[in-house]
Amino acid sequence: MTDSGDPGALTPSLRAMERAQAISRALTDAARRARFSTRARGAYRSSFAARRGAALMRALTIGLFVALVAVPNIVIDFYLALLASDQYVAEARFTVSSGAIPKMDGLGSVSGLPPMLIVQDIQVVTNYIQSRTMVEELERLVGLRDIYSSPSIDWFARFRKDKPIEKFTRYWEDMSATRIGIPSGIVTLTVRAFTPEDAKRIAEAVIGQSETLINNLNARMRSDTVLASERDMQSAAQRLGHARVQMEYIRNAKGVLNVNETGKALSGLVSGLQSDLLQAERDYQTELRYVAEDAPQMRVMKTRISAMRSQLEDMKAKLTKTENTAAADDEALSGKMTKFDELGLEERIAEKRYAQTVAAVEAARMMSERRMLYLHEIVPPALPEESTYPKRWLIAAMTFLASIVAWTGAVAGLAFARNHMA
Repeated sequence: MTDSGDPGALTPSLRAMERAQAISRALTDAARRARFSTRARGAYRSSFAARRGAALMRALTIGLFVALVAVPNIVIDFYLALLASDQYVAEARFTVSSGAIPKMDGLGSVSGLPPMLIVQDIQVVTNYIQSRTMVEELERLVGLRDIYSSPSIDWFARFRKDKPIEKFTRYWEDMSATRIGIPSGIVTLTVRAFTPEDAKRIAEAVIGQSETLINNLNARMRSDTVLASERDMQSAAQRLGHARVQMEYIRNAKGVLNVNETGKALSGLVSGLQSDLLQAERDYQTELRYVAEDAPQMRVMKTRISAMRSQLEDMKAKLTKTENTAAADDEALSGKMTKFDELGLEERIAEKRYAQTVAAVEAARMMSERRMLYLHEIVPPALPEESTYPKRWLIAAMTFLASIVAWTGAVAGLAFARNHMA
């Protein structure tokens, strides 16, 4: 029996176990190499390639790459490098203001934005710049259609000259732009053309037509505020003139310049004649006590009294009517006074109305001066020196990115469909 504590007795057993473990590892490595040997890999590749439609899948992938990536990028790059016409941008800056002091509204007092009335005036101009009316005016001034239809412009950027005005207006909207700066209210106008001179000339024409629009708006405001007041003043002047003509006619017809003064004079004569008549009657009664009634001096006194009475009746008849007839009314001073008072009242009303219309005209003129609009050109159009459009590198990069995304999506869709069909 061998002692288990002796190291020499365990050496053969340990060596046998080590050999067994080494053999096991060797067999495992050999099996692993056998599974991934060239023959095994070929068999694996053959089994994968044997799936249905693999060749068609590769062909479609390549075809889609050519159709969605290669061809569009080659065409776009060729167009941008050799065919695309350079576009130049002329820029101008202006603002629209009114002569009236702007009143801050609720939003402006909180946010610091310009009042809505100023914004509205600015938007009137910016909308007019990109309107059909502006296109027609530019066509008349600078030949806008000929400028954008020149044969020197590339086929894709050129406008077809035979197209209608509606499509030309949309083309103009693409070639021009306006931007309103907040809160300054400054409008930035940009105009694109295919030569620097055309861009500058078109931008100057746009500014000129915008000023014409402002002048027309001012004329219309003047017409609305001043001309209406002037028409009222002319009507009041005609009414006043008619009243004065009527007054002059009645004076000539009645033979009285001032009915009030005439009435005062007649009243004074009547009073004096009444006093004389009373004195004559008293004298007659006194003399009648001592002298016979048929005495010559008494007959003279009686005749004189009768004449004075008759004269007094005539004067009273001139002052007031004694008979209810139209002729008596015309002859009586009271009737004349009524007619003169009516005409005088009409004349005073006409004078007051005329004075009010004159004041209204002056107020309307002052208001129109305050409300007038002004276009202030801050930066005039300058001649551009470098083309801004087309942005070749940006367009090429965006085209490449879009084509890669489209190709990737198409290939993924094909692979998804193939996997579900297998």
